[in-house]
Amino acid sequence: EKYAPATYATMVPPIHPSSTLVNVAEHAELRLVRLLSGSAAPSFESTCEACIANADAPGLIRTILSDSGAMEALFALDPAEEAVSAFSLLAALLDRVGSDRPAEEAGLATELADTVGNNESYDVTKRIAMLCALYNLRSDGAEKMLLLGRIVQLSASSNPKSLCAGQPLGDLLEADNITSMMDGWDVPKQQRRFLFRKVVDGAANVEDDETLVAKRQRYLLLLVESYADESEIDEEALTAAKEASVGAIQDPVTLFTEQRGMLVMPAIVALGKNPATKPLHSLLTIFQEGKLQDYDAFVTTNSPTLTEYGLSNDDCVRNMRLLSLCSLAAEHEEIPYSAIASTLHVKDEEVESWVIAAVSSGLLSAKMDQLQQVVMVERCAVRKFGMDQWKVLQVRLNDWKKNVKGVLDGLKQSQQAAMMQ
Repeated sequence: EKYAPATYATMVPPIHPSSTLVNVAEHAELRLVRLLSGSAAPSFESTCEACIANADAPGLIRTILSDSGAMEALFALDPAEEAVSAFSLLAALLDRVGSDRPAEEAGLATELADTVGNNESYDVTKRIAMLCALYNLRSDGAEKMLLLGRIVQLSASSNPKSLCAGQPLGDLLEADNITSMMDGWDVPKQQRRFLFRKVVDGAANVEDDETLVAKRQRYLLLLVESYADESEIDEEALTAAKEASVGAIQDPVTLFTEQRGMLVMPAIVALGKNPATKPLHSLLTIFQEGKLQDYDAFVTTNSPTLTEYGLSNDDCVRNMRLLSLCSLAAEHEEIPYSAIASTLHVKDEEVESWVIAAVSSGLLSAKMDQLQQVVMVERCAVRKFGMDQWKVLQVRLNDWKKNVKGVLDGLKQSQQAAMMQ
């Protein structure tokens, strides 16, 4: 029976069974040692045999990892599946460290990942495949997330578009999928940050793929959200908060729902307390809750902020018009064209094009009465929900109750009239 290591088939090409390593329980380690001993130190084989004889799995792993000749022989195996199969056998030895020594087992797993991940002289495709094999063999959720972070780092450095939708790794990294995996493994928020940052950094090199730009922003939000306590906020948290804020200003529509609660995140709040980043926080607040007139007032006194963070005034104005229309729709069920033109600072003949743009963006569902020059709102996204919004909802619910009561009363009268006939 041939030895076929477990592989993460969705992330790398399938690893086929090895024709060199035969999975007979006895002698498997000896076969591995002899396979790697050709370029190893003179004492390598005898030292490894002693470890095998004494059932010293940690010693065997360390002996192989510490011998540069043996590791070079491992990576020199060709085709690639031979090298991955040999590495998988080495990684499988971790299970023999002993359940009473979890710290040592975790440390050895880290050594394996470091040896493969950090040595740039080895073939990157083999390194990625080996890390995938190690990922597949480990069971601890936090450890798997660290390994996945390494895989993302290597994959993005060799091919940034591997993180794009439609690519195996890119599909795996859909934020909802990763969040669900982490929740299932009970990975603490602090231990999720390594993976989040690797995705953010890896996706930064691809700017011509809108879905990847949105994915990067989603991971920035996850990274910022992971700092749930003010005492945790460090320089990395503030940097991520600034990047996430700029991303939310550049595109407030694509991730409208995910970005809507940004202002309450501790790291975002911290931006408002720092004089250097307070203007950025103020601008973000306008994009979250304000209207075009608020943006115009901000730019009048803070125009350098746009230059500092690489923001386009034209893009900001366009997005603020869409958001302002969204706010207007949340306040009124019927909006005269003139009110929209006044709020958006546009001509009356431009109103319909802006309503169409808002509907196309998904922020609004409405109909236009061209004869009456009125927009009738059917549904709109809610930018914020405070006391004022509760009051509006109360009025609408009361109106709905009155309408339902009117319908019921009408039905009752109809029934009574029919009985009298």
